[in-house]
Amino acid sequence: MKFKDALKRSIAMFDSNEFEERIREEDATMLKQLPLLKDMNRHKFLTLDSQAGLHRRFISVKDGKPSEIYERAYVTGFMLNKDAIEFIKNFNILTDKNAVYIPFCNNDVCVPPALDMPLTIIKQGKHTEVVTHTGFTYPTIYMEQIRKSSHINKSEPIALVYCWDTKWNRLASGKNGLFTDVLKILKQL
Repeated sequence: MKFKDALKRSIAMFDSNEFEERIREEDATMLKQLPLLKDMNRHKFLTLDSQAGLHRRFISVKDGKPSEIYERAYVTGFMLNKDAIEFIKNFNILTDKNAVYIPFCNNDVCVPPALDMPLTIIKQGKHTEVVTHTGFTYPTIYMEQIRKSSHINKSEPIALVYCWDTKWNRLASGKNGLFTDVLKILKQL
């Protein structure tokens, strides 16, 4: 399917009860973020994955000690190459956040996870554990999988774009949040 048709399909998905229920089960805190994510899709950014940049305190089930979760807000998705070029440049110049093009490489290239960027950490006292992380290069087989799951033709000139907040625990939908800034730059394209 053409990229514009994949965008329409994605926008329609945001309105489905099944999608809302899935989000509610996976991470109910993301429900408040959905309008901005849907709007990103309306402005030619086919979102694939995101995190809101929340901070939570909890008592560890493992040892009963107080712990905290710190999140770095991020969003990743596809854009047409021509839009990605302008978006990445403007986003990195006009905001205090980052956006990069994610290249795909030979399936044999392996970047150790310890060299990835932390996205979610848990702190318990002086101990910090990386819970989720991301790398900035993906194997070609992964590109084929996410292009296929997004229903985008191989002939479409698309780029995988990764945006993240440089600050921990800054709510993505806030006045200075990542999703707010992504949408602001998308509207300028």
